[in-house]
Amino acid sequence: MTMIVLAGGFCGLAAIRPAKTATAPVPFFAQTPPAEAKTAEQVYKNIQVLNGLPASELDGVMSFMSAAMGVSCTYCHTNPWESDTKSAKLATRKMIVLTRNLNKESFSGNPAITCYTCHRGQHNTQPHPPIDLALNPPTDVTVVAKPVAGLPSTDEVIERYKQAIGGNAAILRLQTQVSRGTETSTNQMTPPQTIPIEIIQAAPDKMLIVRNSGRGATAEGFNGSKGWTKDASGQHEVAGKELAAARREANFFRYSKLKESYPQMRVLAKDRVGNREAYVVGATSREDERERLYFDVESGLLVRKYVSFKTAFGSIPEVTDFEDYREVSGVKLPFTIKWSRPPFGVVRKFTEIKVNEKVDGNRFQPEAR
Repeated sequence: MTMIVLAGGFCGLAAIRPAKTATAPVPFFAQTPPAEAKTAEQVYKNIQVLNGLPASELDGVMSFMSAAMGVSCTYCHTNPWESDTKSAKLATRKMIVLTRNLNKESFSGNPAITCYTCHRGQHNTQPHPPIDLALNPPTDVTVVAKPVAGLPSTDEVIERYKQAIGGNAAILRLQTQVSRGTETSTNQMTPPQTIPIEIIQAAPDKMLIVRNSGRGATAEGFNGSKGWTKDASGQHEVAGKELAAARREANFFRYSKLKESYPQMRVLAKDRVGNREAYVVGATSREDERERLYFDVESGLLVRKYVSFKTAFGSIPEVTDFEDYREVSGVKLPFTIKWSRPPFGVVRKFTEIKVNEKVDGNRFQPEAR
C-alpha cells in the first residue's frame, strides 16, 4: 500500500489510496480522458470492461465498490492483482455490464443504479423478503428533511466557534504549529499499522509530514507552490489533482478563519455526532467544493467535516472528526483526529502540539537535484 496524506489546519487528515499496482474492472460510466491522460487499460493489466476510463479515476472506483459491498480489495483480488483467480472478480465484471445497461436503457446513462442499490454495504444481496415480514415490518429508513425551528444564523455559529477556540486575537497570533504523535491506518486487508508522525506547518501555506516506520522514514511537503514526496525510492514532485489537494490542505488557517476558507455558508439543520447535538453548516470553499461542517451545540467547537467523495460509480462519504480539544498557548486544538473513507481509515493521536515555535523554512523545500 502507498499512502498519500495531505495535512491542513488542525493537522487535517488526508486522502489515502492504494498503490497504483492493482488492477480491477473499470466503472460503467466510461469517460473520454484528455489527450495527455492515460486510460485504465494503458496503465493497468487485464482491463476488460468499459475501457477508456481515465486511469486516475480507478482508485475512486475501487473505493466505491469496497464501500458499497462492505469488503476490502482482497475480496476480488489476489496477487498478482490482474489475476482472474477469484470468482468474485469475474462476477463483478458481469454486474458492471448489468448496471451499465440498466442505466443506459432506463436512466439516459446516469448512475441511478449502482452497486449499493442492491448490496447496501453487504457482499451478498437479499433477493427474497424476510419470512416474518407481515408480523415484523422493517422500520422505514427514508429520511424526510424537516425544517428545524430556532436555528442560529451562520454568523452566530461561526462567531461562537471562533470564541470557543480562543478568539480572533489568539488566532491572528498563530504562525507555526508542530504536532507529534502517532498515526494508525486501517484498510480492511491488513492489520492496523501505527507509526510515529510529526507534522510541521507554517502560515500561510507551508507543510511537512514526516513518518518513521520499520521500512524507514518518509516525508511529504508543500512549500507554498510545489508539492513533493520522499521515500526509499527517491524524491518525487506531485502534480495535477494531488498538487491541488496539497495546496488546499496546506492552508494554515483553513479551520480557524472559516469565512476566508468558505465564502458561502448556511446553517442547514441540527444533527447528532455521537451522543452530542451539532449544528450542520453547508459550506462552499473557494475551490467550489461543497462540505458540511458540524459544530457542537454546547461547546461551539467544530467536531466533524463531511465531504461527498465523487467517483465514476457514485459518491461515498469522507468524514473527518475532531476530538479531544485542549488549550495550547491560548488556542484550543484537537489532539485526536479521525478520518475515514471506506475502506480506509486513519486515526491521529497527538501527544504534543506546540505553536509559534521557530521553524526552519528550508524543511518545506524539496531537495535540489
